[in-house]
Amino acid sequence: MQGKTNDQIIRDIRGTKAKGYEDGILNRGRIEVEAVVRTAVAHTAAMAREEFYKANAELIAALKWVSTLDLRTSSMCRIRDGKKYTTDHKPVGHSVPWLQGPGRLHWRCRSSSAPITRSWRELGIDLDELPAADRASMDGVVPAEMSYGDWLKKQPAARQDEVVGATRGKLMREGKLEFDQFYTARGEWIDLDVLRQRDAEAFRKAGL
Repeated sequence: MQGKTNDQIIRDIRGTKAKGYEDGILNRGRIEVEAVVRTAVAHTAAMAREEFYKANAELIAALKWVSTLDLRTSSMCRIRDGKKYTTDHKPVGHSVPWLQGPGRLHWRCRSSSAPITRSWRELGIDLDELPAADRASMDGVVPAEMSYGDWLKKQPAARQDEVVGATRGKLMREGKLEFDQFYTARGEWIDLDVLRQRDAEAFRKAGL
């Protein structure tokens, strides 16, 4: 992508003789190398998807943010999961911004996007729509329309606490706060003190 030659890429990986080969990727820790590779691959994949969407714009009605349904997904990606955007990245039915987009939102971003195609009839084909598909989660397949918040609501208390913290986990279970209520309308994670002032009744119900 950067136009480097084979020799330049090899130098980046192995390092340079002048520095005793200590400045190459092979001399870095496994975790750091994994982070670099995951980020680079996700970024390149995101660019490829964008080009695909542009080439098929007449078939695509909107884009859907798809985050990974597991315990490692970032707070930024959790709130965006399942949300729809126009093909030029404007929010549809919400106000959470696209920012850099899935795969590029942050370091090691694992989110992706999926095109929502126009209906058969919008495309001039007299057919009913196909039934909704499934999506993957850390525990197996779940309905395609299940968002991260919906998925988390069905998880055991220990998992909920691991993702949002013990206080917010208890607020979900006993204070009856929905996952989305831990964020501002623009998808920003709300500080607990601010949350307490805004939702004092939920804290009271949860005994917090």
